[in-house]
Amino acid sequence: MLPVTFLKEVKEELNRVTWPSREEVIEATFGVVVFCAFIAIYFWALDFVFSEALKMIIEK
Repeated sequence: MLPVTFLKEVKEELNRVTWPSREEVIEATFGVVVFCAFIAIYFWALDFVFSEALKMIIEK
């Protein structure tokens, strides 16, 4: 396949793509950020609990 043919086909395929609206992108991005923050807080809490438990075990 020639590079020119490939690029023409890529352009045609990109014209067929249904791109999300600006609002959909913002909404999805917000959802990802909130989800990541939730997961980060969850793992921080687990780390804190296990660290404190380990400290209690080691100190005795």
